[in-house]
Amino acid sequence: MATEEAKKESSSPPPDEGDDKASLMDQLDSKCVIRKRYVVCLLCFLGMVIIHSMRVNIAITVVTILDKAPHEKVGSSKRAQELPDVDWTPTMVGVLHSVFYVGFLITQVPGGYLATKLPTNRIFGLCICLSCALNLLLPTAIANGAVIPTMYKIVNDWSPRMQRSSFASFCITGMYAGAIIGFPLDGMITHYANWQYMFYIHAVFGFVWFFFWFLFVYERPEFDPSVKDDEKKLIMAGRDQVVELDKVPWKAIFTSLPVWAVMVCHFVRSWMFFFLLTNEPAFLNMFNFSIVENGIFSATPHLLKVLCCILGGIVADIVLLKSPCSLTNVRKMFTCFGFGIEAMCCYALSRVQQGYVAIVFLNLGVGCSGLTVAGWQVNHLDLAPQFASVLAGISASFGTIGGILSPIVVGIITHPQTLWNWQKSFILTGTVLAAGVIFYFFLGSGELQPWAAAKVESGEEKSKPPDVKEGDESQQLKGGPAVTNYSSVDPSPPAQQQESET
Repeated sequence: MATEEAKKESSSPPPDEGDDKASLMDQLDSKCVIRKRYVVCLLCFLGMVIIHSMRVNIAITVVTILDKAPHEKVGSSKRAQELPDVDWTPTMVGVLHSVFYVGFLITQVPGGYLATKLPTNRIFGLCICLSCALNLLLPTAIANGAVIPTMYKIVNDWSPRMQRSSFASFCITGMYAGAIIGFPLDGMITHYANWQYMFYIHAVFGFVWFFFWFLFVYERPEFDPSVKDDEKKLIMAGRDQVVELDKVPWKAIFTSLPVWAVMVCHFVRSWMFFFLLTNEPAFLNMFNFSIVENGIFSATPHLLKVLCCILGGIVADIVLLKSPCSLTNVRKMFTCFGFGIEAMCCYALSRVQQGYVAIVFLNLGVGCSGLTVAGWQVNHLDLAPQFASVLAGISASFGTIGGILSPIVVGIITHPQTLWNWQKSFILTGTVLAAGVIFYFFLGSGELQPWAAAKVESGEEKSKPPDVKEGDESQQLKGGPAVTNYSSVDPSPPAQQQESET
């Protein structure tokens, strides 16, 4: 009897999750054949898409502000009369873009902090919902700061350890998929309707997403009554020990060279990503494309990047399972190749004179950079899985500095707006990318760090993960070459530990 009660107790959600939600999820589960972790992964991806598609609103609006003849690039004279009428310079726009991300900087580390203490599903969902609400009034990113750290915690809680690369890559891909939707959508809204509508439409999408997120997603699989037992065991077999907040080894983290390698890569990625997110339409405007063409051409590089992100995560997991290549070498290979190709394309863009040639190099460079997601961008989970949200908050804070500096520096360089000034900005950006390649090649690592391993082993003795069968996924737990790179402890929740004692 005690054993059966313990089982029921371990699989039931916390009281504050709501009995109505559990009852509805039980009904849905009886008709659902899709594994729950994939539902969580998809909703995580869509959440990232929504908040990052909102960020291009200003970039499209700025094109109509800086362009000397914007009325020639929209659908009708009525639309031209509705365009914003302000007198801004590229330098002022650069400052605006930078201020846009200041809120991101100050909320990253607190967000990672909160992810170790509060339910991450609630933090993640509420941050996106709040961002959408603020988007109705004024474009702002201050509510987005906790999204990235909590996303890493969700990945750690919901993915089997040998699927972490592909799971995390797919979620992170939402950042880049947002531009695919945002650029053409905002371009068409500005061209055919009122430019202000773009802010309202994105907000509505976010509210709809939040409804489904709140309905379907629990903090962890052991709290979710719709998760099958075999899937729950598969996920929890690779679960890393959850530590208390006051035990985070801050000094060891900030003196770790592999952590600094990730931080530098985040700076480089943010420099390039925010450079494109805020300035790509203005650069393509140099070649006299219409607003609709500008939006579409601005989105195509990010489409290729999304495909490379997803492919890179899958290939990385396959390489780790099927080859003797170490996790460190895999992370370095994907990072250096992705950033290296992007750097060379930036140098090529410093020489182009034709619009369609520029589009080719933008697509090639930005597309290949998607491979780095399977490199440094999932590296937090390798170095210290149980501190992944904290590492993500720290690296994202450092990276946001690049996102703040990039628009300001580019705004200064490109004033006045000439093709030669844009080419100079690509030379600088290519150099930043090359520096990131060199830094990560020499200091990057995929190994569990000693200060993280000590925290795992200090609580309780490591236990060997069981052979869990879930179709072909049972092979993921059987001694693949990357298994030893992740820490593993007894994943049983308190109720299950009572069962074993009974």
